[in-house]
Amino acid sequence: MRLPTILHKVTACCLLVTLSANGRLCASEEDSTLELLDPKTFDYNAAAHLLSRAGFGGTPEEIQDLEKIGLNAAVSKLLSGAPDDDPVGDFQVKTTDKPMGRREFRRLPQEKKKRLRQQFRRSDTQQCQKLRAWWIRRMVLTPRPLEEKMLLFWHGHFTSAQREVKNSHFLYLQNQTLRKNALGNFRNLVHTIARDPAMLKYLNNNQNNRRKPNENFARELMELFTLGVGNYSERDVKEAARAFTGWKFREGGEFFIQWRQHDSGVKSFMGREGHLNGNDIIDTIFGQPAAARFLAGKLFRFFAHEEAPGPVLEALAKTLREHDFELRPFLSQLFRCKEFYSERARGSRIKSPVELVVGSLRLLRMDPGESVTPALLAAQLGQNLFQPPNVKGWDGGRDWISTSTIVERYRLPKVLLSKNGMGMGMGMMRRSRDTNMVTRLPHWDPTVDGKRLLGDRSSSEEKVTHLLKHFLVVPLSDTARRELIRILEENEDGRGLQKALEHIMSSPSYQLG
Repeated sequence: MRLPTILHKVTACCLLVTLSANGRLCASEEDSTLELLDPKTFDYNAAAHLLSRAGFGGTPEEIQDLEKIGLNAAVSKLLSGAPDDDPVGDFQVKTTDKPMGRREFRRLPQEKKKRLRQQFRRSDTQQCQKLRAWWIRRMVLTPRPLEEKMLLFWHGHFTSAQREVKNSHFLYLQNQTLRKNALGNFRNLVHTIARDPAMLKYLNNNQNNRRKPNENFARELMELFTLGVGNYSERDVKEAARAFTGWKFREGGEFFIQWRQHDSGVKSFMGREGHLNGNDIIDTIFGQPAAARFLAGKLFRFFAHEEAPGPVLEALAKTLREHDFELRPFLSQLFRCKEFYSERARGSRIKSPVELVVGSLRLLRMDPGESVTPALLAAQLGQNLFQPPNVKGWDGGRDWISTSTIVERYRLPKVLLSKNGMGMGMGMMRRSRDTNMVTRLPHWDPTVDGKRLLGDRSSSEEKVTHLLKHFLVVPLSDTARRELIRILEENEDGRGLQKALEHIMSSPSYQLG
């Protein structure tokens, strides 16, 4: 049966049916415990699942390497990362702010100030787009996929958006801060992010002073970053806001406390009373039992599945507390936990747009170079890096799929594999008036790159077996497999391979990881 032309209209339905199969999103079972996976059962499929969740997927060779060394060594390898070789390097960031001090700027005529502001916004928007391209390339080429995957998690956890921050230099500094602490200590990361210029600007703490406290940062610190709804009071918000008064940053991004704006009075916060400052507030928060449960639950949902069984969640939270919120011991437990490899976890998670684009480029072994196209593709699919929809970040899960995004997901392989493919995302470039920034993706040659992908496999059956093993963690039906064999046999080598890849990468199974 040929690939239906109406696939993009039914893929969303098929995808949700696939998700519901075998009860993979069913409610948690009360008798679940943090039972570790028997290392003897760590096979090829388990290694593929681990690489899909703890990174952006793996080639059959990478999966076999992990299978060969076994569960414990595989997890240790991911957590330790590769040696410090960086194939991309640092982003060459420029401060795109006004080329003068505030006092000098205020003396300028209104028309000149207007022109300078427009020039700044234009250059900053362009730099932010290049920053997105740089980060996407890091994710594609990194020898440390777990580090970048955790960074993607923190990017959606500690949100800051270019529209509000209006400074790509600050966003880059935050990205580097999150990367440096991605696998470190959560408590230390919260202390650091509380001094981050992008965060202070995004949540208006630069306007927080003792005469008129601003509660935005204090509220989100507890609600979204550390404790969750229902684990703090409105009085806690008000008292925490007082403690963070005067926490500001200078034009270059350096943190400082403006003491004349700081409320140094006595505060009462979660049972603790005294002349508390922001550091005291954070330390008090981490003494609450809800802090460990909150992060454990969010990380479990990000890496495993939506419904963490109660005993599993409590055991993981206990690991966080016992290791003083160090993340490596927690992730080591999570990635060796039997629940992580359960039926409800495998192939149950819809890939985010960034995971889909990055994973595709990695599997195709395409270096995007400085092209902004991959970032534009991810944005068009619903995930614009450095521009989350709101302070909660992206909801993810089934919300990634809509009638419009499923069409774009269906078109994605055509864009990546076509010689002139880049129409998807051009609308966004035209709207931003940055068409001069577009750099094409390197051409994926079905002859040269296809040979590298398929090796010496000659028969259509061998090729299809390898392609399915290479690109999918959720198997296709026998009917779909026969259709792929037919495509290869009825087309020339290069064209047949390209059509087969488009077929695989636009399937509902490919959307899951």
